Amino acid sequence: MIIFSRFIRHICIVISWLVVSLSVQAETTLEVTKNSRLIEQVQRDAPFYTLPISAMRKVNGVIAAEYNMQLSGSISSYTWEVLPGLSAKVVHEKALQELQMADAQIMYQCHGRTCGSSNQWANQVFKQSRLYGLDSQQSYAALKQIGKTGLNYYAVYSTQRGNKKVYFHLEMIQE
Repeated sequence: MIIFSRFIRHICIVISWLVVSLSVQAETTLEVTKNSRLIEQVQRDAPFYTLPISAMRKVNGVIAAEYNMQLSGSISSYTWEVLPGLSAKVVHEKALQELQMADAQIMYQCHGRTCGSSNQWANQVFKQSRLYGLDSQQSYAALKQIGKTGLNYYAVYSTQRGNKKVYFHLEMIQE
């Protein structure tokens, strides 16, 4: 009997995880990505997640964001290759509009060289070298949303590479 109740409890945990996972996917479907190619999708738990809320700067010899938020929770990460013809800035602005219509509030945003090094955003923050693009063609925003199940934070990044391909990256952190 004890084994059966433990088994049922584990099944309930798995089902609840799947429901949360599916609801996160539903919340992160943005109109701007409808015809884009999803390259990568990762969902994981993160006891320590750093959300940059400032540009990349060289501080004490280290290039990093000067201000960060330390979060923990469930992370859903998506990377799309955007349809030809849309610029990184247009994709970024449309995504921000959609998230703001869902009551997300911008905590920080930057465009172009004011964001700092695209290399740092791609390799240090998002750990995806394909996001390394032209410093002048990048945009980043950190947003906060009060959701049905708690706080949601978003990291939104778009860039254009030297080969003219545009990439859009979204990370959603559920606390």
